[in-house]
Amino acid sequence: MALQSDHPDLMLTIDPSLAAAAYDRSPFAVGHGAHTHPLLTLESLVALAGTHPADAVEHNLGAVPVALPGGEAPRLELEPAQVLAEIAANGSWLVLKNVERDDRYRALLDELLDEAAGQLPGEEGTALHREAFIFVSAPGAITPAHVDPEQNMLLQVRGTKAMHVGRFADDESRARELERFYAGHHRNLQTRPVDEETFDLHPGEGVYVPPNAPHWVQNGDDVSISLSVTWRTRSTGRTGAILAMNHRIRSAGRRPHAPGVSRPRDAAKVAVHRAMAVGARVRGRA
Repeated sequence: MALQSDHPDLMLTIDPSLAAAAYDRSPFAVGHGAHTHPLLTLESLVALAGTHPADAVEHNLGAVPVALPGGEAPRLELEPAQVLAEIAANGSWLVLKNVERDDRYRALLDELLDEAAGQLPGEEGTALHREAFIFVSAPGAITPAHVDPEQNMLLQVRGTKAMHVGRFADDESRARELERFYAGHHRNLQTRPVDEETFDLHPGEGVYVPPNAPHWVQNGDDVSISLSVTWRTRSTGRTGAILAMNHRIRSAGRRPHAPGVSRPRDAAKVAVHRAMAVGARVRGRA
């Protein structure tokens, strides 16, 4: 059972003992009041989908296996607003990405993460690279096993869903999957996570998921709406750069050191990755 908010004046409720023990390492329950927000009704989201940039919308049919390597899933050839309007019957799963592009949703994201910053441990905070994603799922839809690069709180707004958070079977599979992802390949995993912990989410409940934790989602018997509020830190950025470089090293036939094993090697990888990124931007403007 997730933690429910009993503080109507607070959008977020985080148990400080849970956060101190688990932040940046393992999932834990949170509570929230966002399920009553008028911007998060299905009607509001249908309207948003009609104007949201096409490159920030993804949808497919939700009858997929838990392990879906490559991320290829069938989809309906409909406009996003129509997918959402008919989602109770069409079996789809849809995400509106980066809804903070809309000033109204940016304000909601900032309100939530400003509150989180005062309740989470650590020195890096939640100010860097904030993003919000809204997931709308048909009854029974599955989001396949995948990883995300951000610190993330998934907040249940409507309906129910089960969030299953596990781990990789071993260090080698973890390294290969994460290196592949940070090199630009699809986030979906080759295999289902092991040792899963399940969070059964109802409106007003949520779960914190640390970066790179493998997880998948099973929707309940009604249409589900969930708000994912995310933030990156300098640490998550460094780890991503190291893993991307490790993919290059492994592709060249060598065995890379995992992040954290060697500080000098990590620093060199981050520097090279940043230089390559600058070079790519310069070439893009040429």
